[in-house]
Amino acid sequence: MKITFFLAFILTTFQAIGSDFKNRSLASIRPDIRKGQALELLGSRYKKSVVSHFEKEVGLDRKIFATVKDKLPKQYKKDAQEIARTIVLEAAKHQLDPYFVMAVISGESSFNPKAKGPVGEIGLMQLRPTTGEWMAEKTRSKWKGDKTLLDPVANIKLGTAYLAWLRTKFNGHGQLYLAAYNMGPGSVKNALARNIRPKDYPKHVMKRYIAFYNEL
Repeated sequence: MKITFFLAFILTTFQAIGSDFKNRSLASIRPDIRKGQALELLGSRYKKSVVSHFEKEVGLDRKIFATVKDKLPKQYKKDAQEIARTIVLEAAKHQLDPYFVMAVISGESSFNPKAKGPVGEIGLMQLRPTTGEWMAEKTRSKWKGDKTLLDPVANIKLGTAYLAWLRTKFNGHGQLYLAAYNMGPGSVKNALARNIRPKDYPKHVMKRYIAFYNEL
């Protein structure tokens, strides 16, 4: 009886340690990358923004995990750690603030991996299949047709890569590469040629970006 109780205690303890370790080892977030993109997005408003309060904050990976788990539909909560880890790793890979990536996800799909848009957009970051396939080719990622975009991890990898590509194409101008993510780079260039600077979608994402930091 005592041996059985002891073994049960040991098993429970190791499970708890394992769970805690998993939550503590999502991935590291580089403060310099977060600050760099925040400055790019907010410009002179950065110093007075809530984002600047977290320049040297540590442990944000665990907070991202908690946020992702809270916002995912019930059937996907079991995948929260993998999805959160992918957000953190892909954001770092492309020099993006993971909270910026989450703001795009929130605005596009409200964290619903099965979301489908009115013109064929699919998944968390609402990519069109043509864009997804193109980015898969550029990043040498596996592409198994439209269903690829229903995989949250694949969707985030392709979506962040596309954001990074647009960022380069528009020379790091946050308003423009955000607008291009929504309406396409060609449409943004045509708007600029008519002296129009698209702002509705960028404002939509930036409100969510700031809101995530306010929640911290």
